[in-house]
Amino acid sequence: MVTLRRGAIRLWVLFALLPFLLSGCRSNQGPAEFLFREAAVESVDVSLTDARSVGANAVIRGTVPEACTKLDEIRQEYIDSTSTFVLTLTTRRPLEEPCLQVVTPFEATVPLAIERLPDGIYTVVANGVTTTFRLDVDVLVPIK
Repeated sequence: MVTLRRGAIRLWVLFALLPFLLSGCRSNQGPAEFLFREAAVESVDVSLTDARSVGANAVIRGTVPEACTKLDEIRQEYIDSTSTFVLTLTTRRPLEEPCLQVVTPFEATVPLAIERLPDGIYTVVANGVTTTFRLDVDVLVPIK
């Protein structure tokens, strides 16, 4: 009789926790009709703007694995302790849409938030691909 109760309790706990366990299988990044992934970045360069209005853009190039996969979101975070701009690029692909398996290149330009930063060497990381640039008073100089 005791084993029947234990089994019933285990079964009840399993059913009570099942919705929570299954919810961890789906990304909370968007609706269920899309598949979200981190973009495959191949290169990142820093493009310099006119010295009169000091600015910098990260030019990111990469590929997506299917023709219907598009860039979805680009998030930018600045880590002051390491002078690093971290860019996270995600893609989205419709789940129910037939899609050609064709590697398709993309290019994205992201203005870097360099306002009020002191002179120095800065790092840009886009999905694991890294480059650096030097910020001077009147001009930005890429480091090769």
